[in-house]
Amino acid sequence: MSSLSMRSLPNPPTQRFSATLSKSALAPYLVLSLWVGLLLLLRSPLQSLMPHDEGWYAQQARWIVTTGDWVTQQWWGEPIHDRMMGIQWLIAASYKLFGVSEWAARLPGAIACWGAVMLTYRIGRQCLTASIGFWGAAILAATPIWMQASRLAIQDVPLTALELLGIWALLQAEASPRRRFGWGLLAGTTVGLGFMLKSIMVIPVVAALVPYLVLDHRRHRHLLNPGLYLGLGLGLVPAIAWLALSVQRYGSLPLERTFGLLLNLAQEAFHDAGPLYYFWNIPANAFPWPFLAVPGVWLGWRSPYRRKGLWLGYPLVLFGLLTLFKTRTWYYPLQLLPFVALLAALTLTTLGQSYAARPQPQWVKGLSLGLGGLGAVLVGAAGVALLWPQRFPLDHLSSYALLALAGGLGWLVPLGVYWRDRRTDQRHPARWQGGWLLGPWGVIAMLYATGLWGNYNPDVKLAMITPPLQAIVAEHPINAVFRSVSGADEDAVLLTFYTPQPGVATDDWRTLPSGSYAWVASIDLAELPADTARLGQVRGWVLVQLP
Repeated sequence: MSSLSMRSLPNPPTQRFSATLSKSALAPYLVLSLWVGLLLLLRSPLQSLMPHDEGWYAQQARWIVTTGDWVTQQWWGEPIHDRMMGIQWLIAASYKLFGVSEWAARLPGAIACWGAVMLTYRIGRQCLTASIGFWGAAILAATPIWMQASRLAIQDVPLTALELLGIWALLQAEASPRRRFGWGLLAGTTVGLGFMLKSIMVIPVVAALVPYLVLDHRRHRHLLNPGLYLGLGLGLVPAIAWLALSVQRYGSLPLERTFGLLLNLAQEAFHDAGPLYYFWNIPANAFPWPFLAVPGVWLGWRSPYRRKGLWLGYPLVLFGLLTLFKTRTWYYPLQLLPFVALLAALTLTTLGQSYAARPQPQWVKGLSLGLGGLGAVLVGAAGVALLWPQRFPLDHLSSYALLALAGGLGWLVPLGVYWRDRRTDQRHPARWQGGWLLGPWGVIAMLYATGLWGNYNPDVKLAMITPPLQAIVAEHPINAVFRSVSGADEDAVLLTFYTPQPGVATDDWRTLPSGSYAWVASIDLAELPADTARLGQVRGWVLVQLP
């Protein structure tokens, strides 16, 4: 019998684990909430933003709160309107509740991450099994790039959570025909709200659902559900209202910039990383789960589970569409990761079934030794780095050593479980499977705890809260002179957010009042009068007081 055959699905250890999950309806949600919640709550004391796109959205939301203008998408008073307004509204709402801070800016993403993990479990449970859904949700919370993005003030994790909510609503409509109108209404609404978050980037998502919507139409008949179309209209109301108010105020500029930029992104290679970009980027950023998801595609195709057009077709079609899209970035594939996690979980649970088999396949020993060997190497490297740091002149060496130590100890667990079970002639596949997750989970925890994730630009923030700049920026409005360097420059974005009282922006210092303060790029200092007071410098920008 093939050790990876889906015919081996029914086995007592797996059934016992599934039964354990099913004993209490709340148990899986509580366990998963603890699993992902610990990571979302863990952080270093000092936090600072990335400039793009996090700092950009965080500052635009700050201006919404300070001006009370929820229509204008601005940058230093100039209407920008180059994307939709959903994430700025979410961050601004968080600011209204908790005040302006990095934590508040990142809160919508963290909540969306938790919701996406729960929805991944529900989708996996309905399409596959409770066990696979549980492991898939747990794997998503142990996926590095997903968890990093979940603590950034960007659009993509909230967008993915909305997409999962819509997919779950479709499954609910299929399971509850009497309530199909209401569930269709919810599913359609998520598409409209997704448009408010990332505009036409919801189109590939809808297109990726075509295999499920068309091939399985005879069973679910979603396309004939009027609630779906009514929900789409209702979901588009915020976007249409915002665009209408923007056009009323600024003419055609919002439409030209919003949709013009998006068309350019589709047609021109702004982040031209080549057509093979995602073939290496996804495995690197989501390691190790894509390497389990690939055999999961084969296992899934051979499996008896229904709705293959959804849980198998959707991620494959979306991957193809994103690959064809000429602009390729690290954050577009975030929408794929819940399904990558489910496919990886399918492989992992199949491996667990082989682990529980009697006799046990020899490659189970090989996998256990391989993970244990990798763990031992990481622990050894961490020990060397911590004991003899002088031999490795590397910034943040101790932090990297802690990452290696956490990952190494986690990946030693499967080997420990294997040897213990071999000695006692027992089988604990759930413990063995869980050990696969402990390594990545531990690394993510250390990335948060050390500040390698979350504290991206500490020097800019520290400059604003320590002398000599602290008293000046706290007491006076600080203007900005954008002449040789754009206001969208990375350092300019960070300075804007961390300046307590941004003043006005100009490209000519002469338009500013005498005695006022301003940020000026160091390359433009020669244009200022000789008696201009230079009060301090942050990277390539100097705070000056005009004569």
